[in-house]
Amino acid sequence: MAPSKADLHVHTDLGDGMMSIDELLAHVEHHTDLACLAITDHDELRSSHRARDLAVQRGLRFQVVPGMEVTTREGHLLALFLESPVPSLRSLQETVEAVHRQGGISVVPHPMSWLTHSVGQSTLDRLAEAGAPLHGLEVANPTYAGQVAGQRVLERNRVRYRWAETGGSDAHFLRFVGLAYTLFPGRSAEELRDSLEAGTTQARLVAPVRPSQVGASALIRQQFRALVVQPLRLFRRMMPLARPFPPQP
Repeated sequence: MAPSKADLHVHTDLGDGMMSIDELLAHVEHHTDLACLAITDHDELRSSHRARDLAVQRGLRFQVVPGMEVTTREGHLLALFLESPVPSLRSLQETVEAVHRQGGISVVPHPMSWLTHSVGQSTLDRLAEAGAPLHGLEVANPTYAGQVAGQRVLERNRVRYRWAETGGSDAHFLRFVGLAYTLFPGRSAEELRDSLEAGTTQARLVAPVRPSQVGASALIRQQFRALVVQPLRLFRRMMPLARPFPPQP
């Protein structure tokens, strides 16, 4: 089968991205050759479900993979093919197992990066030794956070872990969607899932992202969403879980 492209790491303005779902769907339809797109807002699944439904209703030529970028205690995790959200701020192994229980796919984004909340090498070593049901590592990511350890991750994965290699743009702005992607045999989301499970995907980087391509004003607004708005949303969602049970009479 001829290979197709999937961008497995994209953010919308329902998270800390700067593009609406409508803008993103139209851009992918008319300005890319992606066959699959995973929307992975931080600790938020509803945006990807909304995008998936809209893509079907509009008869778009590509498929949306529902997902979220989960904040775990050891770093971020891309959880793909989800129907229900998984809890945040748990251990990475707990989160991977929760994704696995509902038949989802787990991919570690920007591993070993010191520029963002990322899973480190020692944690990856423990997961590999424990045989945790992790599927892939993002080895192609055009952002600074994805580039600082990209080559080291690629080499270590091929020598030791042997998880599926993935590419994702980590795009928060339209112009960067598809700057890294995952090649897989076939075209459908199910064929993408099969390839991730079989470890037959390939990662590709088109070009690195530079802050100068965004502009200072847009970058400041995006960073405010990432560093202030998004953590507050997560805090509000976690508060009910942290309240003690009322005393028994």
